[in-house]
Amino acid sequence: MPVSEIVLQNCSLFQRATPSVVQQAATQMDILQLKKREVLLINGRAFRGLGVVLQGRLQAMDYTIDGREVALTTVDSGEAFGQANLIAPRPVDLTWVAVSQSTLAVMPPQAALELLKHSEMSMQVAVDLAQQVCEFLSWQKILSVHPISARVCAWLSWAAAGSPELLIPRHAELAWRLGTSRESITRTFQRLQAERILRRDGESWFIEDALALQQMALGDSKGTE
Repeated sequence: MPVSEIVLQNCSLFQRATPSVVQQAATQMDILQLKKREVLLINGRAFRGLGVVLQGRLQAMDYTIDGREVALTTVDSGEAFGQANLIAPRPVDLTWVAVSQSTLAVMPPQAALELLKHSEMSMQVAVDLAQQVCEFLSWQKILSVHPISARVCAWLSWAAAGSPELLIPRHAELAWRLGTSRESITRTFQRLQAERILRRDGESWFIEDALALQQMALGDSKGTE
């Protein structure tokens, strides 16, 4: 099924592209539908090209040494994926799995590399990858916080980015990213709710006391100066 140029323009990767570049991308991309938990495969092989999530959510999954499934990164609707492995000298093998029923637009590797020869596309990919690097560095800073409860608070403050509303991933996923257990995440959230720092309304989470949360995020660094 062909991809609509209008649909592609809603993706951040193509928002600054010229109409001719968007048209080139649209003619080289195919639409795929994935069911929840379905793996993205092209001719039975792991995906290695450039993709866009048109609807739904996608995660790059892998397994730890002890066999636990973990999410390495998440791609939401309107975002592109595959850029890093497309141009990296030593790409990382990734298995892309649909978190929910998803619609994707995908492009084979060679066509994607041709597309990136356009200056506006290469610049946007550079911007996207630079932001990813900054996010990974932020995670490294959060992982240096102790104890675990303070680390969770540091992540909440960072993830909120000044907004009172939060999107919280599954506790098991967050626990792996923060180097702790699901039970520790749950206990910390329960404490924050009991102290009216965090509030849950259905599937939505809200920060009720941002200053208290930031204070708790200091952890072992409290009073060290």
